[in-house]
Amino acid sequence: MSDSAALIDWEQLGMIFGEDDEDFDEDLAELFQEFVEDGSERFGILKAASFEAEKDMLGKESHKLKGSSSNFGFSRVASELAKIEDNIDSLSFEAFQSSLIDDERAFQAAAAEVKNKYWALQN
Repeated sequence: MSDSAALIDWEQLGMIFGEDDEDFDEDLAELFQEFVEDGSERFGILKAASFEAEKDMLGKESHKLKGSSSNFGFSRVASELAKIEDNIDSLSFEAFQSSLIDDERAFQAAAAEVKNKYWALQN
């Protein structure tokens, strides 16, 4: 997970936050914090769901989290969640669970890297 170029789309984040901390938009910082909190909650929902009984919901939740992750430049997370979304009907429970664990780790790693780069996001 140390390959931040594959983990995060810094160009996307640069469009959101700018290249430097100059004139950092506090509203965007708050929106990022909400995204991280919401993402953590969504991973909790995905992990707590009954895999066999709630595949439709798992696909929809994966889709929502994929979209918000993509918007904030969490490219690896978005890509992997797209695979869950697109293949939910054919995934085994083990493959789903393994992917979800990896995706959540990538999400947390990406959030930490972004917070390290932008001092205004550290709380």
